[in-house]
Amino acid sequence: MMAQYHEVKRGLPANTLLLFRLGDFYEMFFEDAEVGSRLLGITLTRRQDTPMCGIPHHAAENYVGKLLAAGKKVALCDQAEPAKGRQARPAPAHPHPLPRHHAGRQPARCREEPLPLRPDAERRRPARRVARPLDRRVRLATDVRPENLLPVLTALDPAELVLIEGQLEKWRAAPHDQHAVHALHQFCAPRLCSELPGYHFEVTDGARTVMDALGVLNLQGFGLAHSHPALGAAGAVVHYATENLCAKPENLRSLQEYRSTRTLLLDPATLRNLEIFASTRGTREASLLGAIDRTTTAAGSRLLERWLAAPGLDLAEIQRRQAAGW
Repeated sequence: MMAQYHEVKRGLPANTLLLFRLGDFYEMFFEDAEVGSRLLGITLTRRQDTPMCGIPHHAAENYVGKLLAAGKKVALCDQAEPAKGRQARPAPAHPHPLPRHHAGRQPARCREEPLPLRPDAERRRPARRVARPLDRRVRLATDVRPENLLPVLTALDPAELVLIEGQLEKWRAAPHDQHAVHALHQFCAPRLCSELPGYHFEVTDGARTVMDALGVLNLQGFGLAHSHPALGAAGAVVHYATENLCAKPENLRSLQEYRSTRTLLLDPATLRNLEIFASTRGTREASLLGAIDRTTTAAGSRLLERWLAAPGLDLAEIQRRQAAGW
């Protein structure tokens, strides 16, 4: 049994808590048990000097929700068939898609989605590429000035970021005069960061991965060239989602490009001082967003957040929204 456990554990991403089904319980072992018992407030026991703790399988929904809320990755290992062993199925830290029994536990306006962030490989082009999966779309953003993407990142407030291996440490060790790079590090460091090898962020491979996920032969219908620099990050997050879901994400339907030249850029300090998304007490209710948000769906709420984070400069679009009652 433990050989099977170690085999499954080795195949999971780093820092993933494995809940291993034994009878009517999901058990955690070794370091996972120590972390899980602390986060869940359950008893840590030992069997033959092996730390372990368990949760009832019928209550797994509540316990897994607590682990996800604590910023942990979780994988559930169920018995596939009585005679053929077990297989792991991950419980991702973002709501699109989720196992059915977890979907009801996500807040209506939850923004826990993986966000890949890729720096440009060429020193003379300090661009940052962002691809954000949201509902049925992948949104792409790229800019030659990384500080221009900080307002976008602040508005998205992702629970998890997907980075190139070693990138976070490079940002931390950057020269002191590279203020934008240090701002990126300060933004990413407190959040859950998952690292992938750099080749997953290659533009050519990313374009193929995205087209495969969308079920299209080219990206012309989305107004994008196959050489768009943000497609590398988009491919990385699709790959990451596929690996963690053990299946290709089926909810992606379109691509959309974000361009900072079309919007008014608000830096994180301005968003914080104006209490756009959070009040001085750190709550949403007393913020501008909390005061004006009368949307009825999570997608509508996220759209309003995006508008507030990057107000449009197109006069015709502004007047259209006013005429529609926004």
